[in-house]
Amino acid sequence: MEENNTLKNYQNDLENLERYIEEFSIFLPLPICTVSPLGIIIDVNQAARDFTGYSDGEVIGEDLEFLFKDKKLAKSFFDQIIKNGLIKNQELILVDKYKKDISVSVSGATRKDVEENIIGCFLAISDITEIKKFQENLEEKVKERTYELETAKKALINMLEDAEEARKRIEEEESKTRATLISLTDGLIVFNKDRKITLVNPEAESALGLKENQILNREIGNISEFPNLTELYRVLGKKIEWTGQKYELVFEKPIKRYSQVSIAPVVVDKETIGLMVIMHDITREREIERLKTEFVSIAAHQLRTPLSAIKWTIKMLLDGDIGPLTSEQIEFLMKGYQSNERMIILINDLLNVARIEEGRIIYELTSCSIEKIIQETINNLLNITKNKKIKLVFNKPKKSLPKIEIDKEKISIVIQNLIDNAIRFSNPNNVVTVSISCDKINIEVIVEDNGIGIPKEQQRRIFNKFFRADNAIKFETEGSGLGLFIAKNIIEAHKGKISFKSKKGKGTIFKFTLPVK
Repeated sequence: MEENNTLKNYQNDLENLERYIEEFSIFLPLPICTVSPLGIIIDVNQAARDFTGYSDGEVIGEDLEFLFKDKKLAKSFFDQIIKNGLIKNQELILVDKYKKDISVSVSGATRKDVEENIIGCFLAISDITEIKKFQENLEEKVKERTYELETAKKALINMLEDAEEARKRIEEEESKTRATLISLTDGLIVFNKDRKITLVNPEAESALGLKENQILNREIGNISEFPNLTELYRVLGKKIEWTGQKYELVFEKPIKRYSQVSIAPVVVDKETIGLMVIMHDITREREIERLKTEFVSIAAHQLRTPLSAIKWTIKMLLDGDIGPLTSEQIEFLMKGYQSNERMIILINDLLNVARIEEGRIIYELTSCSIEKIIQETINNLLNITKNKKIKLVFNKPKKSLPKIEIDKEKISIVIQNLIDNAIRFSNPNNVVTVSISCDKINIEVIVEDNGIGIPKEQQRRIFNKFFRADNAIKFETEGSGLGLFIAKNIIEAHKGKISFKSKKGKGTIFKFTLPVK
């Protein structure tokens, strides 16, 4: 009876989780399609139904290409998602139920089970019709402006014949140019050669909390009464120069807004006559990222409780608390216990990623001994090294090292990850060496193995989320690809540095440093 109640509780938890995910999917304003590995649509959210006009019965079960005008391009896009795992911002033409062509930007990411097998993919669809119209209108305006400027040039050549008419035409051209710049949806500040402000469009006025006439013909460095403008100048390095870089700017007031800022030259007849600062609002993109992080965090928290209950229930069965078990029953329960443990580790990794993205990875700094943390980690891994026949060597320093201020739990995660990776990706009878040293500035920890190494062409991606090298996947199928991403962010949050050297088939050396003070 107790077992039935427990099973029923688990079933209720699962149903609640499924209902939660379904309700969250309905809430999402972004159209989402779920596609099988064969390219068959198996689910769409409410936003997707509203966007396409199709009901579930009309679209579910159809090929992915069903939704798009260019079937071949849609099929190629899906193949690229399955091959690469993630493809962003593919422009396609979606045909809705009413045969209306809609310009869309589609991003796709594969779905994988706990064994890293691809079980399909998610597609996120964004309507870019207005952006396309804007681009087309802008191109048309550019053509018009080019033609009008040529006309103005001819008028200037004949200015002796009709000086007044030429002057009026120039004024008209300037007015049209200003009107075009003012109508842009991005914030725009134009500077002349002397770096004085000559134009501020309405979008920039709104973002900066000022009026154009308050700052016209002034140098931005001499303006201090507008906090948002001061913050913009600070983000640009307190200089107005064309560097080709893009900067991220956050305005806290009147409402929190995110902008991507760039500087471009204003060129007329191959001569640079000034610069313009362009502020592109990315608040919506940041909000989507925040919602994604919140979703991962909430989902992980909701999953951890039932997984913990499953763990302790199986543990009770294995310990014989409910009665003796046969060897076959123990074997099956052990497999379930180990799979559950892997799920708990994955959930913890996802929660750590969410904390990193929210900027709260470090909780509690205490004075700790790195040497002691390494020894505790090595002790915990002795069974693994014994089973894999790996020799684990700890080169302790001759003199005791100073204690440093760190988050012990998080640094333990880094050390555990690096040593565990060295063991898992080494062949039997190999050696894994851990060394520690200190100078007056930093404590340095080195983990070295002579295992499978990392292919050179994939080394630049080794600290990316969810990335695993091809040879690592073949050698050890299990793994989330989050460990090194988490480790890098933990070390950098402690003002430290992490790096590595590796050669395929020869081994890898990971090194990180932490400041002594």
